[in-house]
Amino acid sequence: MNNFGDDLFGVVCTAAARKYWGGDPRLVCPAIQGVDARYTMPCWYPARLYGTSGPFGQVSRFCSFARALSGSDVLVMGGGSVIGGSSRTSFRRRMMVSAQKAGKLKLAAVGVSIGPIDNAEAEDDIADFVSRFDYIAVRDKRSYDLAVKMGVAEKTHLGRDLAGLLPPVAVADTPRSGPIRIGVAPCNYNVTNNNYAAPDKQALLSALTRELGRLAALRPLQVDIFSLNEHPAHGDYALSSTLERNLLQRGIPARVRRYRGMSPLSMVQAIGECDAFVSVRLHGAIVAYLQGIPLAIVDYHPKCRDFADEIGLPSALRIPTGDGLSTAVANALALMLSPGNEPTLSREVYSQQAQEIFKCAPWSVNSAVRASPMSFARPDLKAG
Repeated sequence: MNNFGDDLFGVVCTAAARKYWGGDPRLVCPAIQGVDARYTMPCWYPARLYGTSGPFGQVSRFCSFARALSGSDVLVMGGGSVIGGSSRTSFRRRMMVSAQKAGKLKLAAVGVSIGPIDNAEAEDDIADFVSRFDYIAVRDKRSYDLAVKMGVAEKTHLGRDLAGLLPPVAVADTPRSGPIRIGVAPCNYNVTNNNYAAPDKQALLSALTRELGRLAALRPLQVDIFSLNEHPAHGDYALSSTLERNLLQRGIPARVRRYRGMSPLSMVQAIGECDAFVSVRLHGAIVAYLQGIPLAIVDYHPKCRDFADEIGLPSALRIPTGDGLSTAVANALALMLSPGNEPTLSREVYSQQAQEIFKCAPWSVNSAVRASPMSFARPDLKAG
């Protein structure tokens, strides 16, 4: 689907469903490079066509979802901010509810957020929707509190983001040689649709350019800019290219690392090559955290704040909106490159709690198995 975060959900959900549920899951999407799984779309079907807004894309997604409903015992919403006011008009939701009412399958959600919710009417509507689920594992305390308020506490598990199912990587005792490698993951978010106080995207790019330039005057730098969403209209490549151009004009070595053509696990490895990571994209931040990379997150959405709260990220490593954007970026860069500013929640605990997402499901066949890292296909494995 050319979206790193969404594709990463496919990787971990496939492995976890096999290990903890004894199932052979189908992913409701076209084939993802490097993910050995069954799909609701033929392996030859182009992901770029599946995601378009035109009639071909719409028909593709409808047929894919209809196939998912056919012959499945449980339909699982896997990861993301997928239970909110914007889902009310979704054809997927209507199809899910219709199938559940007819007794054709059970509904579940793992590693999701609930909300944001705009008003009482929307809250009542979402409460009715989630009441139809047999199991919900949310990824943050705010969502759990909403689930309790909606009267579904008995079927709700407070877990972690699905990316936490990636096994933690051992942190090197000695620093890497050569220039400090700073990773940056922009996000082409829409402030007007966000309903959240988010930094202006261009102002953020300017602040990053300015402060990375100041840092480069003090020590050798290499800046890797990660375009994690490759959607032609809503993706991050244009922002990434602008930042690359700005840095190169200042004489700072920089390159864009595009997700297009990569597997999710290859991108995980690429993020792991960084010495510090500034992320607007949530899953850039989560993957950096799981690999023990010092990180700062841009607070553009409640899900970013929720993650920072859950892991105990120091406030100076959360880049907010406001007039002091350059100062916030400068402070975050300095703090990331200084020892002793790690999140308070250990990566190992986060990973163990993420496995409970699947182990606590009522149909888990491995609930008594000790939590352990899962095995994944090699990053270069071609989807069949």
